[in-house]
Amino acid sequence: MEIHRLEEMKTGYDEVLFNKLYKETKGLRRSLASQIDHRRYGVSPDIVLSWFDDKFIFVFQKHADNKDPDVLKGFIINSLKTFKLRVLRVAYQKEGEFYNSIISNDIEDFDILDTIPDHDPEEIHSIFYETMMEYMKNHLTDNAYLVLQLKLNPPPYIISRLERNSSRIPNELIIEFLNIEYDDYNDADNYIKILNKEINQAIKNAKEYFRRS
Repeated sequence: MEIHRLEEMKTGYDEVLFNKLYKETKGLRRSLASQIDHRRYGVSPDIVLSWFDDKFIFVFQKHADNKDPDVLKGFIINSLKTFKLRVLRVAYQKEGEFYNSIISNDIEDFDILDTIPDHDPEEIHSIFYETMMEYMKNHLTDNAYLVLQLKLNPPPYIISRLERNSSRIPNELIIEFLNIEYDDYNDADNYIKILNKEINQAIKNAKEYFRRS
């Protein structure tokens, strides 16, 4: 995803520093790449990993000359984590799949289905999902919409850590997956609670909106 922005390495660049930082962030890049559902992009896992390699190279090229090594490493780490969120947002902007069996039970029921005339069940789900998600996308902040998508379409990274597919996704797992960093864990937990409240309020508004439509 960053390859179009890459340029040839500058003459005389610090190859030792490059190799050192590349090795030290290898585990992080692999971890972040494993949290991306490669199937949403129609590519293999190694391609997703290469996106994070490209991001590493891009950030190193851009900042190696203007940041101290320790600062540069921290900057690269933060950039990789931010890049993962951008990749996720791009993935969830695409047409989603309606996993009715794994809707998180801490989101209020989407009982506005009773406002749609009788159709084939699969058609109802398709119509509802597309219409509802378009509404939610237009009425939620980016981060709230991302959390909603994680609850509706949990990626393999999250599903593998649940006791069963229908389990509620705990805030702790969302915080871990999104790499939300606060000095105090309670602050991060409160932030997710705020996003959940925003989601539930938007759902209430959507139900009212569609009933009036």
